[in-house]
Amino acid sequence: MRSCRCGPRFARRAGSVGAALCLAVCGQPTASAAEPDPASATNTKLPTHSVLPSGGASDARSWRKGRPENGYFSVGEPRWFISTKSDIGGLYLKPYFSFGYGLPHWIWTGIDVNSITMLEFTQVYFGIRGSTPVFDLAMGVRDTYSFWKTYLEPRASYVQEDLRGTTPNTRYWAWEGEAVGAIPLPHSAILLDYIAVVTLDVPRDKYLYEESYRAIVAKPFFQAMRVAAVARLMREDALKIGVLTELLTATGRGEAVFRMGPAASIQLTDHLELLGVLSLCVVSPDHLGLALGAYGVSGLRYRWATGESAPKFPWQGRLIP
Repeated sequence: MRSCRCGPRFARRAGSVGAALCLAVCGQPTASAAEPDPASATNTKLPTHSVLPSGGASDARSWRKGRPENGYFSVGEPRWFISTKSDIGGLYLKPYFSFGYGLPHWIWTGIDVNSITMLEFTQVYFGIRGSTPVFDLAMGVRDTYSFWKTYLEPRASYVQEDLRGTTPNTRYWAWEGEAVGAIPLPHSAILLDYIAVVTLDVPRDKYLYEESYRAIVAKPFFQAMRVAAVARLMREDALKIGVLTELLTATGRGEAVFRMGPAASIQLTDHLELLGVLSLCVVSPDHLGLALGAYGVSGLRYRWATGESAPKFPWQGRLIP
């Protein structure tokens, strides 16, 4: 198998990866199914019934005394809710909303609606989801429109320039199912992610650059598998840092795509998280460079839900670390 070559064009095309830095474990930001959520998945215990202290306490020790062991969103009464965990990052915007029943951002089931817009493409996803701190299932459909890439004539290998053609830009629908699991360990966790994708309307005689998975596929069905080893550090395990590996198989191209790289997130407040991942191409049949072959994201994530005990705007809340 051939290894990827990453060219100098990345410096000129940094916007195409959303100014990726180095855990959402979600790679290139996409509208997607059950996105792995290290803020909850790497906790090691089931929710307790502690209550949050009054938001009026001025002393930091008073604020932290009696804090929920598994985080702000792990406590409360199961209920019907609307929630968000929307991202804003380097040249991309990802609004993400859910409607369901349970404890939002912790244990719940319901409907996900999210989208992503960036310099290369726009995408919308709608699906159903069941989520717990250690297991997550989702399935749904997404609509993707590329701003400049076209369907590809079949060939053994491609370079970055091959993706821009004279035919109309690609727009395609895809069905996606995802299962995410976490193996809790002392001060760490192993995250496992399996994704099955079926493109629904790609011409049979064409290949497709799949925006969500940063690879060229020849068949409607393909699958992605990710494994991340995550360490939990700092106060309340606010800092999570690890290594993500990713394998894209059954693409019909004869060779798999393998990527790996660093991933990290830091919980700034109960509602605001800073996250980033950069998964670099190690093996691929193509030579797409960093701009199109890597898989990365960096940005801020804001969580909120109806019925929570102490809602805050993104710029509000006490720092956790």
